[in-house]
Amino acid sequence: MKQKTWRPGQGKSTVVLADYGDVNHNGRRYRLVKVRTGGGLVYFAFRLYNADGHFIKAFMFEPEIRGDLIALLERSIKDNEL
Repeated sequence: MKQKTWRPGQGKSTVVLADYGDVNHNGRRYRLVKVRTGGGLVYFAFRLYNADGHFIKAFMFEPEIRGDLIALLERSIKDNEL
């Protein structure tokens, strides 16, 4: 069964299931959360907030690719691309 994709503006709210903390850099805050969409699907999301604490954007991804994303970040650190 193919998983239905969540799209912004569908009018469905998200519920935060877990908050894993945040990182502050250059006046911005990056927060990692686990959410459930209005359609019942579970995602992880990096949420970006500006210096005033206002939400800017979210990068949502399926739980199954967490390990792959970590591997990409580790590779970029080893290659000094950050």
